[in-house]
Amino acid sequence: MSRARNSAWNLAAALGFTLVSAAANFFATPWLLRWLGSERLGAFKALTDWIGHLTFVEFGLGGALMAAFVARISQGDRAGVTRMAAAGIRAYWSVALLQIAGGILLVVALPHLISLSHLTPSELRAAGAVALAPVIVTPLLVFRALAESRQRGYMNSLLLAAQVLVMTALALIAARLGWGLIGQGLALAVAQILTLLALALDGTRAYRGVWSAAQEAIDRNALRRLSWPTFVHGLTDRIGLVSDNLVVAWILGPAAVVPFFLTQQLVALTQFQVRSIGQATWAGFAELHAQGNHAKLRTRLLELTGVVSGLGVAALAPVAAYNRAFVHLWVGRDGYAGDAVTALACVNAVLWGVFALWGWAILGTGHIGWWMPFAILSTLLNIVVSVFGTFTFGLVGPLLGTTAGFVLVTSWALPRVLHRAFAISPRMLWQAVLSPLRWGLAFAVVLRAVAAYHPPVGWLEFIGLAGPTAAGGLVLWWRLSLRREERSVWRARLRRVAPWR
Repeated sequence: MSRARNSAWNLAAALGFTLVSAAANFFATPWLLRWLGSERLGAFKALTDWIGHLTFVEFGLGGALMAAFVARISQGDRAGVTRMAAAGIRAYWSVALLQIAGGILLVVALPHLISLSHLTPSELRAAGAVALAPVIVTPLLVFRALAESRQRGYMNSLLLAAQVLVMTALALIAARLGWGLIGQGLALAVAQILTLLALALDGTRAYRGVWSAAQEAIDRNALRRLSWPTFVHGLTDRIGLVSDNLVVAWILGPAAVVPFFLTQQLVALTQFQVRSIGQATWAGFAELHAQGNHAKLRTRLLELTGVVSGLGVAALAPVAAYNRAFVHLWVGRDGYAGDAVTALACVNAVLWGVFALWGWAILGTGHIGWWMPFAILSTLLNIVVSVFGTFTFGLVGPLLGTTAGFVLVTSWALPRVLHRAFAISPRMLWQAVLSPLRWGLAFAVVLRAVAAYHPPVGWLEFIGLAGPTAAGGLVLWWRLSLRREERSVWRARLRRVAPWR
């Protein structure tokens, strides 16, 4: 398929994953709260975040594989792809051993990392040990990187959607049977293992010689050269995504994670969809770069920057206005962490969507090393402000840390790296980012005033108010952010990628 059609399928699958995740989370959370209690549910969320930190010992291998794969795929070098996959599998076995060692240490330390009131350390440790079971199939992560590099990210999204459904069903059954945290860990482990097995089957069919291919030093050297900067990028990104819950659990206790987490669910689902634009299109950027078509790469990056910013504003303005009503209807008033948490989460989500697009562009083209020192600085600032802000201001503190890192470091450093890599103007990049604010700020203010004056009192009224406002945001973006010729281009693209054309 063409780059445009692949990107369209990737985005559609990401949207499907978002909808499945939203539906599963919406349905399951009230039951899990009832059967597990807020402390167990909050502890399990913090537990999964801590386990997620074990991906750090991957040392950037996944991102390095993607950049290496896409260069060989662009050249039609099937033998090179097969050898690189074999080298990746061998490297991942070393990662698995490190993760097992780190997992043992984590299980021992868990009661000291998560505050406990009614939970026993033995239950927490047992749940952690069970949830770590997918470490044994870590080498199969090679096939996730391969699918992304083949512009088959839609395969990953579809399998992740299936993983969510399996995990949710098993988690509900385990909670209802009274298996506590151990049952939740078991549900997580089974669903993840099934997903990786399916990815391995897909990748092995495309490159049948993966398991028997000879490895070459040039492939191992290419992975080493890209792994370290990719590791730092992934580490800082991961810290930004999961450290908020950990800071809240450490300073305010695991029960406080529940309203903090639930208040951001609608924001997170929207943010994931906005961020997925970068993930759906990065392989196309890398292909253009490998072919030396830098002018087209710059044009597409500026265009997509405006799209990500505009769609982010259009989608998150209604979320900011109606999130209080959503949480109240969903889990009750005690589950809402406040309007300040909602507002800052929405601002951060728009910025994160744009920065994710830019980050994917430099990661896929092998320039991620230039971003490494700035990523470290931004993350350190994020952590310091998050801890101080949580002690001082409560639940809004971690979000202040994210905003500080974005505004004081990422906002100028990442455009500087893009200029160095692709000779693209930072001023033009920020013009594309800020252009939707011409209509977006007024749209957000009006929606907030309407929602405050007449909050919905039931689900039907909520859907009747929030649904049309979201559609209205998309119309505003289409009419006010895009020029007439740009709308014509997008109509032509949509016709080309439509499966029924």
